[in-house]
Amino acid sequence: MTLVFALITYLGGQKIDTSYFRSIDDCLYYAVRINRNSPVPNRMAGEGVPKTMKYTAVCEPAKVNLSKTQVFN
Repeated sequence: MTLVFALITYLGGQKIDTSYFRSIDDCLYYAVRINRNSPVPNRMAGEGVPKTMKYTAVCEPAKVNLSKTQVFN
């Protein structure tokens, strides 16, 4: 098991992707860029449901098996 940094991306409150990076700097670079994106229209918008949803990205440390998981340099 190797320590890497997981970039976890959410749309609204739903987790949509996890990517792994060897460097915290690379992970944070992408997290900042994703968090700066404009909100996107919500197809399920209706009464009591927001008309837009925002992408949110966070970096967390994680241990993965390098032979089974793709890790970006």
